[in-house]
This record gives sequence, C-alpha cells and structure tokens, in this order.
Amino acid sequence: MTTLRHGLGPVLCAAAAFVLTACSSTSTREPAELTKVTPQFQVEKVWSVSLGDNRAGLLTPSLTSTGIYAAGASSLYRIHPVTGKTLWEVPVHSTVTAGVGSDGHTVALGTASGLLAVYDETGNALWSAKLSAEMVTPPLVGAGVVLVRTSDTRISCYDAVSGERRWRYQTQSPALSLRVAREMRFSPAGVLVGENSGRLLALDATGKPVFEIPVSEPKGTTEVDRLSDVVGAPMVDATLMCAASYQGRVLCISAEDGHTVWTRPVDAVSGPVTDGSYVYVTASDGALYAFDHDTGTPAWTNSEYRWRSVSAPVVTSGGLAFGDYDGIVSFLDPTTGRTVARSQIPGASVSAPVPYDGGALFQTDEGKLVFLRPALPQNALK
Repeated sequence: MTTLRHGLGPVLCAAAAFVLTACSSTSTREPAELTKVTPQFQVEKVWSVSLGDNRAGLLTPSLTSTGIYAAGASSLYRIHPVTGKTLWEVPVHSTVTAGVGSDGHTVALGTASGLLAVYDETGNALWSAKLSAEMVTPPLVGAGVVLVRTSDTRISCYDAVSGERRWRYQTQSPALSLRVAREMRFSPAGVLVGENSGRLLALDATGKPVFEIPVSEPKGTTEVDRLSDVVGAPMVDATLMCAASYQGRVLCISAEDGHTVWTRPVDAVSGPVTDGSYVYVTASDGALYAFDHDTGTPAWTNSEYRWRSVSAPVVTSGGLAFGDYDGIVSFLDPTTGRTVARSQIPGASVSAPVPYDGGALFQTDEGKLVFLRPALPQNALK
C-alpha cells in the first residue's frame, strides 16, 4: 500500500492527492488572499508552550481531567491547562510519530521505530509494545484498554495495565491511500474506525465487527481518482454518529440503531464536528460547509479560505475556529459562516484543534502549543 502525505507549505495542496498533480512551486492553486475583517471580538492568547517539531502533522494534544498531555518529536509533556506551565517532560528515545492518547491516567504515543510507549500520569513508563508497523494515528485510551492503528491497517487492542494484547483486527486497504490522521472514537456501537477504503467500521469490546458502512465508494479509473479515505475523526453525540470521506460525502447515522439519517456530497479533508445545531466539515479546497444537524440541509458555505490548507474546524464560544498554513486562526459565525475575528499563531496549524474552556488548543508545525480564547463582549455574535 502506498500512502500520500497531506502536504503543507507556502504553496499548498489542500489534499494529498494533489501531491501527484499540483503540489509544487509552479502550482496554479494559489492560496486565497484574505480580506480585511472588522473583528466582533478580540482573541486572547492565554498561553503558549514549546513542544518540539510537529512537521508531520500527526501529533495532537489530549485534554483530560488531570491535565493536557502533548508531544513533540522527542518528548512527552504534561501541561497545566489553566497556566500552560509544563508539569513534567519525559524524553522519548525515538521520533514521536503519533499521539497523544490519554484518559487522564494512562498516556500513550507511537514512535518511528514502531513502538507503542505507555506512561502513567506522573510520566513513569508503564510498558511498551513492538507494533507490526508505524502508528499513524493517535492511540485511543479508555475503558481499561489502549487501541492503536498502524500503517498496515491493523487495529490492535492492549490491556492498559498489563500491556497484554487482547485482540487484533485487520482492515482492508486500497493500493493508494492518504497519509492523514484518522482518529478512532468510542461510541454506543463500539470503537469507530474510519477506513482507507471509504468505510466506517465499528468494533465491539472483543474486536468483532458490529457494522461496516460505506461512507463513499471509489470512483474513476486511476488510483488517485479512486481515493476515498475516511478522514479525520468520526463525530459522536447523543443522537448521531458521522464520518466524512475524501472525494466522497458526509454520512450521519443514528446513534441508537445505525440507520442512515442523512448524507451530503463533500470532498472532505477533515472529520465532521458539531455544536448540536449544525455539522461542520472542511473540504479539500479549503471551503467550509455547515449542514443542519438533524436533516443535513445545507446551511452555508464559506469559500474565503480556498487553498489555504485549513485545519479541521473546532467549536468555540466565539464560533467555528480553524487555522491555516500561515498561522492565521479565523473565527466564523456558526449561523451565517461569515468571518467575525482572526488571530495569529506561530506556525501552520497542522493538527486538529482541541476545544477547551470556550477556546481551543492549536499545535503547530513549529512545535508550539497555543491556547486561544475569544474575549467576548456582550452580544458579540448577535
């Protein structure tokens, strides 16, 4: 299986398929010039901490009840969420390629040497396991287990205490796929896994499939045309489970019985997120879409940020926020999609932002973890 990396740079491709056709200094897809915005509120940079290189874009922080666990290329950190103070740092003796996953007590990451390394909340090493291949997505930690996904499309489940492997499941994969983080999620149906083949898989506690639903079907005659990877993380709330695929669609199914509630065509490069009223997703050209949560009816599209390689969106108190290749973080009104504020962070926002305390945590390719929070005046978005 060949993988294509989702690229970032001054002249960018918003999806990895363009690595083959347009990701070069001569690309005709120039990032959109940003128009001036009269901000409806200021954005506060609450704190910033240095973690180390994240140029692969596969590292993202884990926010838990005991703190924020995050990694750079060579270290694991525990950070106080209020102050941004580093509580401890543990060196990792191989390049960190995937992480961090944590439930607040068990902390896990993957390395370039194919090692799953697991620590406790104080930074003490608990156990490690040699994997069948490099881990390319953050581990999923909880319910007494550590679940990992490796580049050979295997899902492995380990006991969080002993490190004993409980089960392994081999998924199918096409000849060509995107190298993007596909985070797993716990759900009422089991562990949700977005597959390279364009399917949404649910596995029960023993590793047996509960369902496997096509989010999209490969189309076209070339391997690039047929790319249909499920991207980002599946979305799970009280009523829906949703996933999005590259060159495909957004699919939302019932969290109760798994029947299809709605679908909409979107060439997605991020997993869907929701605020309960709308479902939002980023397209490969940088456009952002909003759909009615219950019906899937299109609410708005914002195309101001085309080819700026925008991150996955995140819901904040100031609206829908996302970063881009130039370190610009923009905030959109969730009901209209218009830009209401902007801020600047050091480096490209290459990982999915994490919501926290009305704002969001952004990890950049320059190795910074930044906490931004809207400073909202009364009636800011009215």
